[in-house]
Amino acid sequence: MKRPYLAWTVCLLSFCSEFGTGPPCRAAEIEDLGVAVRAVVFGNSQGCLAESPQGHPGMFYIPYYSTTGGALVGIDPRSGQHVHIPLPSQGGYGTAVGADGALYVGGVSPGDLYRFEPSTGKIENLGGSRFGGTYVWACAASPDGMKIYAACYPTAGVLEYDLASRTLRDLGRMSPSEQYARSIAVDVLGKVWVGIGTHADLVVYDPQTEEHRSVLPQEYKHNSCAYDVYASGDHVFAELLYDHKHLIYDTRTEQPAAVLGQPPDGLSYMAARGGKEGCFYFHATLSGTLYRYRVGQPEPEKLAERLGQVAVVDGDRYAYAIDDQDFVLYDLTEQRALVRRKLAEARDGMALFSLAAAGDGKIYGSTYINMHMFSVDPQTGTIDDLGKALRWGGQIDSMHGGRDGKVYMGSYVHAVVSAYDPTRPWKIGTDRDSNPREIGPVGSGQYRTRSITLGPDGRVYVGSIPSYNSAPTGAFSRVDPESGEIRTWLDLVPGGAVDHVVADEHYLYGAGGGKLFVFDPEQAKVVLTLDLPVSALVLAPGGRIVGTGGGKLFVFSPSEMRVTHTADNPLADFTHMCPAPDGNLYGINPSRIGRIVAETWQVDEVAAEGGTFLAADQEGRLYFGRGSHVLRLSLKQ
Repeated sequence: MKRPYLAWTVCLLSFCSEFGTGPPCRAAEIEDLGVAVRAVVFGNSQGCLAESPQGHPGMFYIPYYSTTGGALVGIDPRSGQHVHIPLPSQGGYGTAVGADGALYVGGVSPGDLYRFEPSTGKIENLGGSRFGGTYVWACAASPDGMKIYAACYPTAGVLEYDLASRTLRDLGRMSPSEQYARSIAVDVLGKVWVGIGTHADLVVYDPQTEEHRSVLPQEYKHNSCAYDVYASGDHVFAELLYDHKHLIYDTRTEQPAAVLGQPPDGLSYMAARGGKEGCFYFHATLSGTLYRYRVGQPEPEKLAERLGQVAVVDGDRYAYAIDDQDFVLYDLTEQRALVRRKLAEARDGMALFSLAAAGDGKIYGSTYINMHMFSVDPQTGTIDDLGKALRWGGQIDSMHGGRDGKVYMGSYVHAVVSAYDPTRPWKIGTDRDSNPREIGPVGSGQYRTRSITLGPDGRVYVGSIPSYNSAPTGAFSRVDPESGEIRTWLDLVPGGAVDHVVADEHYLYGAGGGKLFVFDPEQAKVVLTLDLPVSALVLAPGGRIVGTGGGKLFVFSPSEMRVTHTADNPLADFTHMCPAPDGNLYGINPSRIGRIVAETWQVDEVAAEGGTFLAADQEGRLYFGRGSHVLRLSLKQ
């Protein structure tokens, strides 16, 4: 529901007096159109089974993350009972069940450990962030359930909570140089296995001696992270990013007993909790296929397809899974879903991550880490959560409304490029008729996209960066949406990362590393490079390229191949800019929204408050983000 946020008049007499042009006064009305997307993130969270508040066994619990506050949620699939326990943090990732029947939840911002007692509904903050952690990535219980261990970021440390003494202590860093203790498991001997990143290691901590040692063979240490560590019987599983090899360790020798490759229908195997000793259950990322692996088998066996993120397998029969926002209970014997139910939504939504105007007249956008995209109908002001736009976890980092009417997107993780046609039905996938259609990762170790545009040659151009030690440099990539062919350049700007890119009918204009460059798609090379800091870039009506950076506004003329105008920007650098139907340009930063008057290139203030991202509809109204909300600014002469 839209509601007036602020209505006021900004008189620009001071600007007009200074610059000598522009209207004497403009009225600006800002409306809060509401929360764009309330979808939460379960993708990093561990699920577990514990008693319900009524004492019934088998309630499924899992925490979620949201930029506006997280919670622990639980569902009893047999009775239908549902619980929602707000956490005093942005979310929870790790969970473990103690011998006392309580759930222990690792917090995210702050990185505290919480204890939830189902019988009383009470949640207690046990602390932990005082030791320097902001995330608790994963939790595990000792074999007797009397100790809870938590893996922390950015200390690469482990916390230990002793149920008997009710004390929490910091066991210290498990790596002298890394930040991520990303996953954790406790084996049958009580030893604590910790997955380390972003330079991979697997460390075993012995509570008896209070010493820790690396057990990851050198041949695997070029990876980013030892991930998803899980113990079953006499063995421990660990996945390696980015080789996507999966090691099965013998806990007594602390040596790999088996190495599994990638699943046939996915990127990697992710361990689910549960199963008999010596038996692992995995879901394949991307496909959601569930596999079972018995130690000694050559390969895992397929059990069921498209289940999503399988968190727990109970009694070797029931799979407890998360499929985007839905909880699914699947019977592996009967091969059918017994329960499917939406599990939670964010109290105040998820933070916006991109905005773009498209050819159908709507504004499209994305939100942080839940891979959802949304649309705004300018005629009604209503916002529609279109759903999860890709098979991957993560978010749409960058978005562009192409002249062909499609919306082009670049996404974290693996810098995946996709295209959405608003005129066709929604059907995500990789097939030719999928919509949005996943074209593919750009490769070269790229992980996050910074910019995307449709070039004059009908191909998509993407600026990207690596992450988590995935590559040494950023990149500029060309993606053919028809053939899927990808070509990548790593050295167009210092560091390789192209943060901004726009296109006209002849060239592409990119910026990064303190450089502005002109790229000729016919020659597939840079034809001009200038030393120029750029914080935002836009194609102006009339064909000029306008940007801000270093406190300046600049105008580049493609016909003259030079910067023809430079001036101080009285509103400071913009983070995003867009053209509008009135022929002018508009820019935004956290504290201001400004107008750049066409041809004179003079800057005036239209709102003494700001936000993030910026797009204009066909009537000239401006859309921007503030937290999880979409706001709309209407200008009147």
